[in-house]
Amino acid sequence: MRFLPLFGLVALGACQPAAKAPANPPDTTVVDTVVVDTAAPVALLAPSLSVRARTVYDTVFLPAPLPAGTDTVKVSTDTTRYTTWHTGRITDSTWLVVRTPLPAPTPAPAPTPTAMGVPFGPFALWSGTTPKWGPAPFTMSQNYSDPVALPTQIQAARSQGQRLVLAMTGGGKALYQTNGNFDLAKWKAQLTKFNTAAMKTAIAQGVADGTIIGSSLIDEPEHAAWGTGLSKVIVSGMAAYEKAIFPTLPVGVNHGAEAYYTWRPTERYTAVDYVQNNYVWRVLSGNITGYRDKVLAQARLDGVTPAFSLNILDGGVKIAGCTGTACCPLTTTGGIGTFAGAGGQNCRMTAANVRDWGKVLGPAGCALLMWQYDAAFFSKADNQQAFRDVATVLAATPRRSCRRP
Repeated sequence: MRFLPLFGLVALGACQPAAKAPANPPDTTVVDTVVVDTAAPVALLAPSLSVRARTVYDTVFLPAPLPAGTDTVKVSTDTTRYTTWHTGRITDSTWLVVRTPLPAPTPAPAPTPTAMGVPFGPFALWSGTTPKWGPAPFTMSQNYSDPVALPTQIQAARSQGQRLVLAMTGGGKALYQTNGNFDLAKWKAQLTKFNTAAMKTAIAQGVADGTIIGSSLIDEPEHAAWGTGLSKVIVSGMAAYEKAIFPTLPVGVNHGAEAYYTWRPTERYTAVDYVQNNYVWRVLSGNITGYRDKVLAQARLDGVTPAFSLNILDGGVKIAGCTGTACCPLTTTGGIGTFAGAGGQNCRMTAANVRDWGKVLGPAGCALLMWQYDAAFFSKADNQQAFRDVATVLAATPRRSCRRP
């Protein structure tokens, strides 16, 4: 006899008396537990009572004897999966038919990121749901997060074995300012756009399977362009606010150059999980290990996990005070950078810079990013080889979570 699957407790009503069950009904497997559930539970009279059930859709036979006058019988292997309630008087000849729910289909496992080791890749690698380049040898990126398209982007990254750092509160500073100063209410309003059941599920699943490794709260809070209203205390509050919405999501902050250990040095990050540090040559005049060690020391003070980035477009060797294209000779730099700062023209990194500095910083953090995707920089064969070289080293480096230790 087959029945449609029913879920939960199944009210059967009174069962019709029938002939005694055969000692060994055909095509049966033993059900482990029989519970007699009455107002005052009673023991089954026959210790040798056998209960047998067919697989998948079960017909359970309760051979006599049963306690005379028992009103309700619950038949179960684990008290939830094989369950029915028989209402009415139990007699020696009563058979109970138990309809068990068809086991929920096991979903095909979602593809998970295949990359091992420390995640590595550039900012802005993705355009919506499509990588602009590769994505190999890269294994991760940070991209603007759109409140409508983000779940699709997460799935696209998952299908290609890529990891993501989200930027749900990304975009220009003006989006989060009032009268030129940081406005926390505007920041919260932007994050609220992502506070939906579907988004929470998509992000939680992405974190669980490793597709999402973090979420950036704010970029360079130390920058004067933010005006007033930011401190490590405020950013820590922002971290707590975002984690209240997405409790499993590691959240972090991006700092430029040496700002992490020089901005508000007496304050400490609390709820922040990771701090991403964007390296440029002018910091300690290229003393890459000294820079790494200063960041690691500050991370220990704050109790956060460090992450690193290479500013490949503006972080190359720099001639202080120099302006113009002659300031970035191709013998020592990767060419002219994107802007001239107060200290002179910025220059791009060389392939050797990317390779050497990436191998120092990458293994020391939970991720290594590069600022940022640039078609011209990425088209050069020597830069591509440097990417591969760094990726090879990081793939062999034990991976650590970006979550707060």
